[in-house]
Amino acid sequence: ECKTSKSVKVQKRRKNKNIPLCLVCSSCKKEWSITNNTWFANAHLTISQSLRLIYFWLMNVTLEIASSECEVDINTACDYFTFCREVCYVVTTNDFKPIGGPGHVIEIDETHLYTRKYKKGRLLKNEKKSVWIFGGIGRDTKESFVVKVDQRNKETHIPLINTFVLPGSKICSDGWKAYTSLESEGYIHGLVNHSIEFISSEDPSNHTQTVERQWKSLKNSIKREGRAGSQDDLYLFQFLYLQRQKHSGAKTPCQIFPIFLQDISQIYPGYGIESLTAKIYGNVVSEQSD
Repeated sequence: ECKTSKSVKVQKRRKNKNIPLCLVCSSCKKEWSITNNTWFANAHLTISQSLRLIYFWLMNVTLEIASSECEVDINTACDYFTFCREVCYVVTTNDFKPIGGPGHVIEIDETHLYTRKYKKGRLLKNEKKSVWIFGGIGRDTKESFVVKVDQRNKETHIPLINTFVLPGSKICSDGWKAYTSLESEGYIHGLVNHSIEFISSEDPSNHTQTVERQWKSLKNSIKREGRAGSQDDLYLFQFLYLQRQKHSGAKTPCQIFPIFLQDISQIYPGYGIESLTAKIYGNVVSEQSD
């Protein structure tokens, strides 16, 4: 790149039919693709195909349908769907903020997401066969967090709660022993014993029905086949991103589509513009057990 150049200009390029424009340095005349640092960089698809793949991902159609409708290889459709989930990852980690606070009720719970079947998906080093997640949701705001956990104990869950839930919140949970120290951590603890009742008879506001509905929605959104290894986290961030759009009023693919394109433009902003990059989710680093 010419360091003396103060500007670039756009001119036509005949060789590339999909993207027939390029950027040219006004000093050294060096050319760059106009798609440099954009969603369309190094893509061998038309802009129409790329946009249609994004929309099909939002519609949650199968890879087979997406590849057929867009006339692309199924592996290409799979890659694009993964790119979309990576956008969810970057945006969600940048928008993260602790939920709750005084006067707010946060329901927390953990759930078994799924068990990888024998010979279904390759297990990476130190990777568990069973996938467990931990999360919470604000009963009034519907703000939520979800994180995959490798250890199911107090030493894992309490730091996560301290990171994701503001002090002074009322936390409703089941009677698992890992939650017994919540009041000493600065929270009001609403306890419900699921072995006896789903809603506390002493205080009907003590229940975890909202977060349990969230688990049902999450599990319904995840297709088991082929979802293993490092992809687990991407599906969780996809769920969090789409849930946030839903609670913001964008409930259909048509409504989410322009918002998602705007988010893409932050991550792939074009020539000479700094890209939005992922942050550590809630300053939590998950260490896999041996």
